This record gives sequence, C-alpha cells and structure tokens, in this order.
Amino acid sequence: MSRIKDVPWPLLATLAAVLLAAPLWAVTIPGMPDYPAHLASFALIAGEPSRYYLIQWAALPNLASETLVPLLGRVMTLEAATRLFLTATVVLWVLGPALIQRALFGRIGPSVLLSGFFAYNANFLWGFFNYGFAVGLAFLVFAAWIATDGRRTAIQLAGFAVAFTLVYFSHLVGFAILLLAIGGYELPALLNERFSPRALGARVLSPLLLCLPATLAFLLLKPAGAADGHISFDILDTLLDRFESAIQVGFDRPLLPLTVALIVLFVLAVATGRAKVHPRMRVALALFALAALFAPQWALGGWGVHMRLPAVLGALAFAALEWSVTARMLRIGAAATLALIAAGACLLAWNWRLYDAQYAEFRTHASTIRADAKLLTVLDGDSLGWTADQPYWHLAEFAIIDRGAFTPLLFTTAGQHIVRIRPPFGRIAAATARQGSPPDIDELADLAAGRMDSDEDYADVYPYLNRFQCHYDQVIAIEGPGPHASVPPMLRLRLRGSFYRLYDVVPDGACVKR
Repeated sequence: MSRIKDVPWPLLATLAAVLLAAPLWAVTIPGMPDYPAHLASFALIAGEPSRYYLIQWAALPNLASETLVPLLGRVMTLEAATRLFLTATVVLWVLGPALIQRALFGRIGPSVLLSGFFAYNANFLWGFFNYGFAVGLAFLVFAAWIATDGRRTAIQLAGFAVAFTLVYFSHLVGFAILLLAIGGYELPALLNERFSPRALGARVLSPLLLCLPATLAFLLLKPAGAADGHISFDILDTLLDRFESAIQVGFDRPLLPLTVALIVLFVLAVATGRAKVHPRMRVALALFALAALFAPQWALGGWGVHMRLPAVLGALAFAALEWSVTARMLRIGAAATLALIAAGACLLAWNWRLYDAQYAEFRTHASTIRADAKLLTVLDGDSLGWTADQPYWHLAEFAIIDRGAFTPLLFTTAGQHIVRIRPPFGRIAAATARQGSPPDIDELADLAAGRMDSDEDYADVYPYLNRFQCHYDQVIAIEGPGPHASVPPMLRLRLRGSFYRLYDVVPDGACVKR
C-alpha cells in the first residue's frame, strides 16, 4: 500500500523549487530572447532619461513585471530585481500545483515533483515575463478556490475578487487560464447538484460576480491596441511545437523524450489504477487538453498562443493525481525526479552562461555605439545557419540602457505596453508583434532602395524600414561561424565582435530628397 505520508513531500517540493531557480542566479543576464527588451523597459519605467521613449501608464492586462521590477529596483539593481521576479515565477509554478494538490486531497504527494518539470517551458525561456507570473499566481488562486469550496465567507469572496483582478492585470491569458480551471472544476459539481438554484448561485453566479471588476477594467479602461485582429491556427504545422513547448532546458532546447515519458506515465498510472485523477478535475483537464491542442498560433495581436497551455496542462494533470504505490517506489521516484530536475538546471545554467558572456561582451563595447543612436539589428542568416538567432533579436535594447539609444523592436505596441515612442520616431519602429523580428542583412539592399514590393513580407513585416539608411545611425549584424553574406555599401564597419559586427550607416542620395 502507499505510504505517502512517510515522505516529506513539502520539503522535497521546496528543494525542487530551489534547484529550478538556481540557474537564474548563476548568470547576470539569462539567455531569454525577450529579456533585454524587458530590462530596457524596466530602466525607462524606473526613470532612465530618453529622447525617444516615454511612459504612459494605463489599465492594461499586462503589467506584472512593469510594476514589480522597477519597485524592487529601488533597493537593488534592475538585473537582480528581474531575476528575483523570475525566481518568484518559478517558485509559483512549483508550489502552486503543490497547493492545488493539497486542496484536492488534503496533502501534498509525489506528483508535485513531476509538476515541477513544467516550470521551465518555452514561454518562460522566451521571456514571456508577465504571462509566466500570472499563471503562477493563477495556480495559487485556484488552490485557494478549491480549499474554500462550500464555505466561502463574505471576506473570502472579497479577497477572491481582488485576487481575480490582480491576475487580470498581471496578464490577460493568465486570467483566462484561471477562469478555465475554475469553470472545469465547478462543472462536475453543478451537474451532480442538477443545476439547483443554490448550485447555480455558488458555482456560476458567484464566479461571474467576482470577475466583474476585471471585466469592467477590460471593457472600460483598456485602451484600444494596435492588434490587427489576425488569427492563425496552423494546428498541423505547430503540432510538434506544442509538445516541445511543455518542457525545455534552454531556448529552443526541448526535452521532448521527457514530455513523452510523462504522458506515458500518466496514462499507464491511471489505466492500471496506480493513480487516480480527482473527479472534480477530470473536466478541467479535458478542457485544457482541447485548448492546448487547438489554441491559435496568432491571436489578440500576439504570437505564441499555441505554446501557452501545454505546460499548464502538464502541471495541473500531475497536481490532480493521487498515487497508490509502495513507499519504496515513492522514494525511488522522488530521487530520480530530483536528479533529473538538478541535471536540467545544470544544463540550463550552462546554456545561459554562454549567452551571458556574449551579452557582457556587447555591453563592454557599448562606448563604440553613438550616444542617442538609432540602432537597427539585422541577422546574417548565411553565417548563422541552424544557430538559433532569437536570443539576439533584442541585443540592441541593451544600448537603450547604456547609451540612450533607440531601437525599432522595443516593446511599445499601443494597447499592450506602457512604454511608448515619442513622435515622430514611431514611424520607424515596429507597430505590431508581427513586425517584431529583425530583417536579414541580404534584405537591406531592397529596403534601402525602397523596393517594398520585391518581397511579399516587406510591406507587412518591415514597413518601418523603407529607406532605413535615411533614419538609422548604426546597424548591429548578428553573425555565426559560417560564410558571411555580402554587406550592402551603405554600411561601414566600426567594430568586429566575436558574434556580431557594428556598422555605421552612411546615408545616400535618396536621403537628401526626403
């Protein structure tokens, strides 16, 4: 029989959280693609002077890190404050499912360690700061909702209304995940109670009323954004990405075998009776499975929606399991799981240290960037080959902090971010997430000549780079070990780094006419 109580699961869950958070403190700048842009935004919010950017606070459902990190930055460096925020996210992703399990079964069991694998997922490693924190916060609120089922006082309901609103302002998708979890949890009870007036009030009307502040904020306070309404599913093309997004040990380093092994373990454990899913969680898990499979790739002006739910599904699935195995199997499983978590943390720290060294090199050479320069990042795709280029997309944003620079890819989308661009510089910056990637260096000749119809992507993705040589001062070209692409004549080499080159932009005759 199971001897779950013989193992100190809360202590082991805490140890798992410490191991998973350790890589964040092994580096100064983790190798997350969006990290430099977030850090630059925090610096601007904290008061970094800029001739290009200003702060316009608004009631946006995307404010978790923008409010917390600059506040923490008053007593520590912004780099340390950012790592502390991300540490909190990791801890929430480990201990949140543990508390959900305790609320469901009255105790924390072995599954909490398996849920911890999903803390490092594609969303976290891309640097989707607010989303990751909001989901971790949603786990806590959902655990509290389960724990107070059938006995919520007026004070507790008021607390839930505040908590719902905080999750909403942290990130809109995190709020949607919280509502989906609560809805899936309440539906079986509603069916069991045959839609009685009391059940409808407690399980339908009550949650809807608690959502009222967040709903009003969304309808009345959220400013109109620049989202183009584009929705793209591409389910077949993104099916592998959905599985790979669940667990990763570095950017674009998925642990697909581990994900498959956990799926097999879950199915076999339930099929053989070694574990049981809590009855109230079966509908919720089914809903999350459908959402993970059919979520669009693009929606609400943002990319990567299809990667949001697989890790959430994995964390909730194991939190909802109650095991019935021997104490020896539990100890072996716990030891193996912690060993795998520790190994993954070491791999992630090693991966991040490589990027950290490159980021430090770039910042060491910051003096070669002109003060207040308008910087454009480009990719030398020929030399990069199969090397992941996304961790360098926002490299230039370090110069916003170090040199007061302007970059076209800082997060300034209307209706989504509080950092905004001062006129007239908005016309040379990306306006939507679809425009949020750098061009290749071999595309610069067309863009400089204004040949915007020579490629179907130019008008949609790079409209702000038409005649770029007339607007930008310097170009950062990210390069790899392969043969280099030809450099257009308007670029004059200023600095050669180990993984990039810095060029001065030489305006041509077309700029005189403008």
